[in-house]
Amino acid sequence: MLRYYKITLLSPLFCYNKTEGGVASTEPFIGDIALDYALNFVLAKKREYTYQIKDKPNYEEIKEFGFVWTIGRPIYYEKTPIFARKTSEISDYMVRRDIIEQMGKGLFKNYFHIQGIKEGSVFEASLLTFEDIKLPKTFTLRIGVGRECLLLFEEKEEKPEEIWLNLYTIKKIFGKDVKLKESQMLRFVLSHYIIGTGFKVEDLEKIFSN
Repeated sequence: MLRYYKITLLSPLFCYNKTEGGVASTEPFIGDIALDYALNFVLAKKREYTYQIKDKPNYEEIKEFGFVWTIGRPIYYEKTPIFARKTSEISDYMVRRDIIEQMGKGLFKNYFHIQGIKEGSVFEASLLTFEDIKLPKTFTLRIGVGRECLLLFEEKEEKPEEIWLNLYTIKKIFGKDVKLKESQMLRFVLSHYIIGTGFKVEDLEKIFSN
C-alpha cells in the first residue's frame, strides 16, 4: 500500500551532510533511512532496533520494519543563518578544572560553523507498507541531529508528480534492481544516500512488485 504525505518542518533541520565554505551544511532533502527509524521508533514494532544502543548502524534491519519511505523531496525550503556551534565538554554544563586542562592541550578550536533547513520548509514523501500499519491522517516524527527537528506529516490523496528514491536502500538493503531512464539522475550525497531523481510512483510500484 502506498501513502503520500506533505511534510512541514516545525523546527530547523540539521544533519550536516555537506561541507561548503567551511560550513557543515544540510542538503535540502529528508533521508528515507532517518524516516524509517523515526517511524519504527513511534510504532515500537521492532523494539530491539528501536531502543538498542549500537556502535554503528545495521541498515539491513530496515527490511524487517514492514514499510519503507522514499526520500523527502523539497517543495519549498529556506536555509537557516550560519551558526557557530560549540563542541567543548564544558559548553553545556558546569566548569571542571580537569576538562579545561585537557582542552588546553588540544590542537584545534572546539567550535565549527553549521547551517540547516529553516522551519516552515515543505517536503513530500511516499510511504510503502508491506503490512497493515495504521496511521492517523496527521502525525509528527522527530529526526535530525539529536532528534531536534519536529516534522508534521499530512496525508494527501493525489500522487506526487515526482518521487526521489535512495538507491542505497533499494539496491543494497532490499536487493532490488533499478535501471535508470534518460530522465532520471543520480546524486551521491553520502555513502548511504545515493539519491535518484525523476522517478514516478509507478516506478516504485514496479521495483517492489518483483
